[in-house]
Amino acid sequence: MKKSVMYGGGSIGRGFLGQLFHMSGYSTCFIDVDKKLVDELSSKHEYEIKIALPTGYESQTIKNVTAVNGLDSEEVAEVISQCDIMATAVGVNILPRIAKAIAMGLDLRFEMNNPPLDIIVCENMSDGGNHLKGLVLEHAVHKDFIETSIGFVSASVGRMVPVSESADIIVESYNELPIDRDALKTDVSRLMNFIPVSPFAIEKYKKYFMHNMSHAIVAYMGYSKGYEFLWQAMQDREILDTAKKALGESIEAISKYFGVDKKPLESYADDLLGRYTNKYLGDTVLRVGRDPIRKLGKDDRLSGASLFCLKNGVEPEYIIYGIAYALCFDPSDDVSASILQEYISENGITSAIRNYTGIDESSELLSDIVKIYSLIKQR
Repeated sequence: MKKSVMYGGGSIGRGFLGQLFHMSGYSTCFIDVDKKLVDELSSKHEYEIKIALPTGYESQTIKNVTAVNGLDSEEVAEVISQCDIMATAVGVNILPRIAKAIAMGLDLRFEMNNPPLDIIVCENMSDGGNHLKGLVLEHAVHKDFIETSIGFVSASVGRMVPVSESADIIVESYNELPIDRDALKTDVSRLMNFIPVSPFAIEKYKKYFMHNMSHAIVAYMGYSKGYEFLWQAMQDREILDTAKKALGESIEAISKYFGVDKKPLESYADDLLGRYTNKYLGDTVLRVGRDPIRKLGKDDRLSGASLFCLKNGVEPEYIIYGIAYALCFDPSDDVSASILQEYISENGITSAIRNYTGIDESSELLSDIVKIYSLIKQR
C-alpha cells in the first residue's frame, strides 16, 4: 500500500486530505502534537467523518491510518523519508515550527536514496508552496536534492469544514483539490480529486476573490441582520442578491485579467451559492466572519477583490458592501472585532477604512464605503 503523510490532524487534515488519501488507496500517517489524537489514531487505525448532504448526513470510515507525535522529530523525519506523498494543513503561523522537522526528513530521504516527493501545501495563504520551501531550505543540508526532487505544491482548499462541538468532523460533499501543476515533481494521477492546474494563479484568485469574498459578504450581512447560520442568511433575498452581484464583479475582473471565458467562472459561482445553503453543514456567520481585521486587509477577500476589480476596469459596487458590513461586525468574543470597533470609536470610520483596508482618499471607493456604512448604522 502506498504511504501518505499528513502534517496536521485538524479539520482539514482529517476532514479533507485524509479522506482523499483513503479514497486513493493510500495509508496515512498523521503528524500532530495533540497526544490524545495521536494515541487514538495509533490504536484505532481509523476514524469517522460525517458528510453533510442536502438531505442529511452520510458517514464514512477513513481506514489504514496511524499517527506520530510532532514533538518527536526523529520519528517525524523517519515517516517523511519513507512516504510516497505528503501534505500540510497546520496553519500559516505554525509552518516555521515544522520546517526543521521536514528538512530532517528530506535530508534522510536523500541519504536513503529514496525517490522524489511532492508536498501538497494546504495553507490559507497565497503561494504557500514557495513559502514552505523557503522555510525548509533554511534548515536543510542537502539543498540541491530539495531543489531538484521535492515539489512544494500550493493547493487551493475550497472544502468547507466548520468547527464542530462534538468529536465528529462534519464536512461538505465538495471534495476537489486544485493543485499547482507546474510545481509537481511526481506523477499524482493516482490521487483521486487532486486537480493539477496551470497556470495555478487563477485558482488563487477564484479562492480569495470569489469563494472567500462571497462567503464573507454572506456572513457579515447575515450577522448584521441577526442570523445565526449561513444557510439562514442565504434565504434573505437582499443578501443572496448582493453576494451574487459581487461574484459577477469578480468574474468580470478575473475573466479580463486572465483572458478566460466567463462561463466556467459563472458555474463555479452558482455552485458556491448552492453550497452556502447547506443546512446540515451547520456553518455559522460568527465562524465565517471571525477576525475581520485580517479579512479586511488590502490583499484579502474584500478590499483585495475591490481593488482588483478597479484595476481591471470593473466597478466593485456590490463587493464594497462586504467591506461596510465587516466594519460593523462586533461580537464581544472576537478579539479582532473588538480592536476594530475600538479604533472606529476613537478615530472614526474614514480613518478605519484607510488603516485596515489600504483604501485611501485617492480611491473613489472610500466615500462610497462610508455612505453604505452610515446607512447600515441608521437601520
